[in-house]
Amino acid sequence: MGHGQATIQTLLGGLLKNRHLVASMRQVMVMTLWEQVVGGIVAQKSWPESVKEGVLTVGVTSHAWAEELHLLKGQIVTRYRQLLGRAALKDVTFRVSRRKHHDSRAADAPLVLHPAREERLPVQPVPGHLLDGVTNPEVRDLLGPVFARLRAEREWKTAHGWARCPACSHIYHGSACPHCAAAPQLASS
Repeated sequence: MGHGQATIQTLLGGLLKNRHLVASMRQVMVMTLWEQVVGGIVAQKSWPESVKEGVLTVGVTSHAWAEELHLLKGQIVTRYRQLLGRAALKDVTFRVSRRKHHDSRAADAPLVLHPAREERLPVQPVPGHLLDGVTNPEVRDLLGPVFARLRAEREWKTAHGWARCPACSHIYHGSACPHCAAAPQLASS
């Protein structure tokens, strides 16, 4: 066995055990990076609605925008693959729809998907036990800040009206979880 080979096998074994976690993280990243992929002007007229089996469904404000983005589909998929790897996305579909807003928001208020770039999030270190299976110190050093940032964004979203799905534990906005299509359960009286 060569030098470092056991470490790579351990890391790959851990990732294979957590394929669902990796796939879920990839879906969240696809949804979160939409504005970065297409730019601010296009993001004002379009928004990610869901990612299922590697297919991103994007809502757009008009048929003209759907046609325009359809022509750019190859570039959009390529950009996602550059950012997140080849397995990030298989396809993108576009449909004319309305943005879904959380019930407590005014109908004309824009939905905030992530903190503004200038907004500082309180990033706390990731508990050590979350990275116990990662023995390579370089990989641990890379994953620690990423997980800390994701955790801070999750807390930010919860504070800004996003909900945790009771069925699959994803954080989502709107009337139903886009990951498992579960509607929020109301507390019984």
